[in-house]
Amino acid sequence: MVWGAIAYDSRSTLIVMRETLTGQRYVDDILRPPVGPFLNGLPGAIFQQDNARPHTARVAQSFLRHFQTIPWPARSPVCHL
Repeated sequence: MVWGAIAYDSRSTLIVMRETLTGQRYVDDILRPPVGPFLNGLPGAIFQQDNARPHTARVAQSFLRHFQTIPWPARSPVCHL
């Protein structure tokens, strides 16, 4: 999996993950190191992600509440039965 973020005039570094992505790994390996500082530089930004399980995990949602961003509701086109 490759993960990255873009903004109007900036972008995050790309992260390559070879392991299974869990909610805790999403926080520890993706959100905390590069995304935290990236979001701190973008107050009031909209952080958009789909409703993949690691994105909606309680640990990830809890981590993201510490930033002054506008949450984007998950609206993945994938149908869950």
